[in-house]
Amino acid sequence: MKTLLVSFLFLVHALSALADDSEVRVYFGTYTREKDSEGIYVAKLNLGTGNLSKPVLAAEGDNPSFLTILPDSQRLVAVEETNDYEGKSSGSLASYIIDQSNGKLRLINRAPTKGGAPCHISADPSGRHVFFANYVGGSIGSASVSTDGVLELSSFSQHTGSSVLPRQKSPHAHSIDLDPSGKFIVCADLGLDKLMIYKYDSSNGKLAANDFAFAKVKPGNGPRHFVFSNDGKYGYTNNEVTSSVTAFSFNPSSGKMNELQTLSTIPKEWAKKRNSTAELIMHPSGRFLYCSNRGHDSIAVYELDPASGKMSLVEVQVLGVKTPRGFGIDPSGQYLIAGGQNSNNVRVFRINANSGELSPAGPPVSVPCPVCVQFLIPSGGAFKSIFDGKSMKGWEGSDDWFRVEDGAIVAGSLKKKIPKNQFLVTEKSYGDFDMKFKAKLVGQGKNAGVQFWSERIPNHHEMKGFQCDIGTMGKVSIWGALYDESRRRKFLKQVPLPTQRVTDTDGWNQFRIRAEGNVISIWVNGALATRYYENDKESDIPRNGRFGLQIHSGAPAEAWYKDIEVLEL
Repeated sequence: MKTLLVSFLFLVHALSALADDSEVRVYFGTYTREKDSEGIYVAKLNLGTGNLSKPVLAAEGDNPSFLTILPDSQRLVAVEETNDYEGKSSGSLASYIIDQSNGKLRLINRAPTKGGAPCHISADPSGRHVFFANYVGGSIGSASVSTDGVLELSSFSQHTGSSVLPRQKSPHAHSIDLDPSGKFIVCADLGLDKLMIYKYDSSNGKLAANDFAFAKVKPGNGPRHFVFSNDGKYGYTNNEVTSSVTAFSFNPSSGKMNELQTLSTIPKEWAKKRNSTAELIMHPSGRFLYCSNRGHDSIAVYELDPASGKMSLVEVQVLGVKTPRGFGIDPSGQYLIAGGQNSNNVRVFRINANSGELSPAGPPVSVPCPVCVQFLIPSGGAFKSIFDGKSMKGWEGSDDWFRVEDGAIVAGSLKKKIPKNQFLVTEKSYGDFDMKFKAKLVGQGKNAGVQFWSERIPNHHEMKGFQCDIGTMGKVSIWGALYDESRRRKFLKQVPLPTQRVTDTDGWNQFRIRAEGNVISIWVNGALATRYYENDKESDIPRNGRFGLQIHSGAPAEAWYKDIEVLEL
């Protein structure tokens, strides 16, 4: 049963201010050839206070300007923004293993990019492939990442052409990003005034020409970075030269883009003064877009209309650091850290969950020549399957309501109403854990969930404990909400907007639940849905128990579960 819906509806903004001492690691890519930097630095951000610890050197490197952390949270790959790798006109990629105990990085290998000054890198959701953009070389490519973290070049594409400005006499690839569907790669080429569009083959990591090969911006704009909306229907690029952001519609079937709107990133009174944009980042909620200004030394904040994809300016926040080339937003969406490339420091800002506005969370912290800010979502260790895809071995429950089909556990029925909540429960109990699984709902009923740290109630059909909710209540999304089943009988955390906008209500969705100590985190399709901290007054609530797959009572429906893996912490 799920009651207290009225209370639930008031919890509109999850991740609200609870007492919180949890920390996430933050990595800073830097320029080493210009300043006194030695490589990549790491610090810890306190999610309760917003305090940032003193950064320390994580690994030495040669201009490790831009970084990406692979989805397994075990490895980091950096571009080395040079043009003289092993005596050739090429930059390089550097692959590192992350020491989970202290955040330090150990080099695995380096690989050439076949073009000069690689300035951007990103990864596909599997973590098996990374993509890079060579600024001086005017080229892009992809590299495979082995299970040991070894990099090997997989594809390469050289851009040709020019545009109208003296600095646009040749191509300058500046960013490379995969669309949410995983079908297309978009590269912002500053030298061509084009957003180059490629097909992506996830089986081998290779890029190929697309029928719709590019989208144009106004000549002389100089597109620099590109981001997608969470639903993949829109895309945005910041124009470095003209201090503006352009919005596009995006067709996820063909990759075709059409321009919708362009807005300035600077106040009118600054229009004739020197400025250029640098970084462009989407808030995890998908509601807000942030773009940094070098010259005005600020960040422009836009609110996005989910129906049209259009932007409206919220504010232009002066940062108090010089030349904010890069910045990052923590996965919970609570904090933004801006780097001052020419002031050798970074600064933490709180993000208003309602408006997207920024407010300083503390004074600047020293980091030499920061260029990129990346956050680590802790994971660690090897996940083990608890469902063999063929049988319900290791689970107990009613054969009337649970079956195995097409490699998935199917709960419920499409032929008859479900008279009461039904659970398929693990025979084994678990303490602290990290869990991954995929789920989808079909039929009239749209309500299910996964129990954890739970037990069956003796002589009763219900379970008691925490539940990661799946589906809707009326018109309210509860995908990734945290409910206390048959105990406190209330939602402990409402679902924030990220999951409402990235959830596929008719298809498979990737879930991750991490329960460690008094902290529970839930992600849906990579977006943080819940972070909950158990109150000390309720410390008698067990932090161990069994997993249970639920189908909720009600109209005919089925809940499908597959790829169920657990890491015991």
